[in-house]
Amino acid sequence: MNSVIMSKGKTFLKTSLQMRMSFIFLLLLTIIVLVTLYFVQRATYKHSSAQLLSHIQTSASVVGDNLQNRANALDNGMNTLAKDFSIKQLIATAEDDQHSLQSAMMNYQSRLGADIYWVLGPDLSLLVSSSDASHSSINAPLFSTPELHWYEYQGQYYLMRATAVRFVENSTQINAWVVMGVKAKNLFSQHLVDLTNMQISLISLDKGLLLGATQSTPFSDNAMLSEIALAQGLHRLSLSSANIIYSAVEMGAWNNTAVFAILSTDEDDAFLSSQSLIGQLVFILLAAAALGLLGATLLSREVTKPLHQLIGAARRMRAGEYVDTFPSANTLEVESLSSAFGEMQQGIKDREEQIHHLAYFDELTNIPNRIQFSNHISDMISQKPDCQLMVLMFDVDRFKDINDTLGHDLGDELLIEIARRLHNYAHNSGFCARLGGDEYALVCHQTPDLSPEDAAYQLSQVFEQAFKIENVVLDVDCSIGIALYPQHAQSLQGLMQCADIAMYSCKDQHNHFALYSKALNKHSVVRLSLMSELKGALAEGQLELHYQPKLSIDKGEIETLECLIRWYHPVHGFVPPDDFIPLAEQTGAIRHVTQWALRTACQQLKNWRNDGYHFGVAVNISAIDLVDMSLPSSIAELLREFDIPASALTMEVTESAVMSDAKNALKALNTLRTMGISLSIDDFGTGYSSMAQLKKMPVDELKIDKAFVLDLAQNQEDRVMVKTLVSLAQNLGLTTVAEGVEDLATLEFLREVGCTKAQGYYLTKALPAEALTLWYENFSRNGLAS
Repeated sequence: MNSVIMSKGKTFLKTSLQMRMSFIFLLLLTIIVLVTLYFVQRATYKHSSAQLLSHIQTSASVVGDNLQNRANALDNGMNTLAKDFSIKQLIATAEDDQHSLQSAMMNYQSRLGADIYWVLGPDLSLLVSSSDASHSSINAPLFSTPELHWYEYQGQYYLMRATAVRFVENSTQINAWVVMGVKAKNLFSQHLVDLTNMQISLISLDKGLLLGATQSTPFSDNAMLSEIALAQGLHRLSLSSANIIYSAVEMGAWNNTAVFAILSTDEDDAFLSSQSLIGQLVFILLAAAALGLLGATLLSREVTKPLHQLIGAARRMRAGEYVDTFPSANTLEVESLSSAFGEMQQGIKDREEQIHHLAYFDELTNIPNRIQFSNHISDMISQKPDCQLMVLMFDVDRFKDINDTLGHDLGDELLIEIARRLHNYAHNSGFCARLGGDEYALVCHQTPDLSPEDAAYQLSQVFEQAFKIENVVLDVDCSIGIALYPQHAQSLQGLMQCADIAMYSCKDQHNHFALYSKALNKHSVVRLSLMSELKGALAEGQLELHYQPKLSIDKGEIETLECLIRWYHPVHGFVPPDDFIPLAEQTGAIRHVTQWALRTACQQLKNWRNDGYHFGVAVNISAIDLVDMSLPSSIAELLREFDIPASALTMEVTESAVMSDAKNALKALNTLRTMGISLSIDDFGTGYSSMAQLKKMPVDELKIDKAFVLDLAQNQEDRVMVKTLVSLAQNLGLTTVAEGVEDLATLEFLREVGCTKAQGYYLTKALPAEALTLWYENFSRNGLAS
């Protein structure tokens, strides 16, 4: 009797203890679930907001690109129209035959998809217009600038573009204007909504008007526009039907007032994934709590049989399988045996992983190497031959300079950091690898929502933020080549070769990315051919020197000429200097080119002096020439050979050439200056020299880059910049030369601010020696008026 009571008491105590342990376990699980939900909800909402803002910013770029592409399409079409000889004839005879011009313009309007057009005279008077347009105050010159311009006409709003028509192509005189417009409401299609997953509204807040919008825009009522906030970031607007999340991005101007694109979405849709995630997380946590409680109950009632499980694990190991977990036991012997099995398997696994890692991963960056990248592409193609792939290959611009300047250790750290960013980016976007050196690659699937241009842009964002390596901040850019499977190549080797060709074409054309085409392949072959033929071209006389005069503004005289190299190839025809000069610098042939240019210029100087023309000439030298200490002695020999004073020569060198090796460059400049040769800093204002470096340079002249001069007559900012550069030069005791002078108004402004010399098409383009002599004779008799 007593034994039965004691047995029941033990059972009761045991049951009570289990209940207490279960209650405590359940309480702990409840606290963990609530705390986890709280912090996850906060983090999820913050992350979702950041993702939404990023999506809106990307969508704004898509909308802006869409509008700019439409404007560019109008520009390209109207540029073709403006060069059409028959159109020019119709414009010239518009007063007598308006019908023919109108018929031709209606044809172009239809082809370009424009909704309205005007053809204006040089005084902006109306010649002809579309059937639904009459003469109005059309500021055609304003519409010809690259920005987006909006215009209101008869209650409709248009994206406007304008192109000047010149009867003589190279003339500075404008004979007519062609203006076309596309209705704003036609620019926002359902396709754009599907592409961005946003409703888009184009508004002018200053006017309080909606210019155009997608069909389901929430801002259809103009009265709501006053509530829109323009500050950066996300904004919330409560409507009667829903809450709207939106952001505003500037998209051009209308009558000098900004026009904004409002990208909006329903708040419930914007945070739908966040709410769904929280719901799923609640379910998972509750399920985990229930399972945990059940497991704790079962473990308190059962005793496992570890030896049987160890036998099964040993059999699986013998078959080559990996066992994730080994059983534990309450006996020391079995626990030791289980631990030994685990250590043995881990040793085998570690050795296999080490061998695999050495074969398929880059040793420095710890990301996949070229072998694994190639295998991955081959597997993708073999598993699904009809798939569509994009291979993006890129390298780091000027990486050699980083290595040479900061050392290989810091260069390696930069490669590691790039790999880390690329790996994080490619986690959900594709498969990445380091191919070797500073070359990386990424492969991903082609999708309707991801164009090659979008993929290149997204990849370039990896480099958007500067790299900080051992307290050194580096702004790094990359050159991206893109090849598509199967469009460009059907084999792995061909696909990699196409991407490589596209990547190197970026460097030649100074673009951030390039999509492969057969023309690029041909260009690469031509490029290699030119690299080998340049030296022979010098011996065969294919290169010529042309001369462009520099006008002394105050004197109205021509005292100096700039020498410009022209290459007329027997097969490829005219080869622009921008194509072969970089090749010459890469191969080291630039020294031969410079020596040829100096000798040819000195010979021509002697010929001119024998004929009574006492010009000075300016010859451009590269960074390689500048640090070649044999250059001064070569120039001295040429001066003696042709009996030319050193003052007749000017050496022009760019800011970047000086700054690439400032110490040796300054030494070479001082040597040339001591010889009596004048020195000029070319393209001043576009480089990166500091005032301290400029003060050290023994130069006589600053050449103001044509980027600041071409639009000088209309651009107030360029006027301020040129005036500042001229004042700086005067304070340093230097003369100034303005490049790109193309009209009288620019020349008069340069005279007013005290610029010393002018150079550009307003005087003449660069001419061969004989043609330059004839031009100079005409200039001496008639001046610029001729």
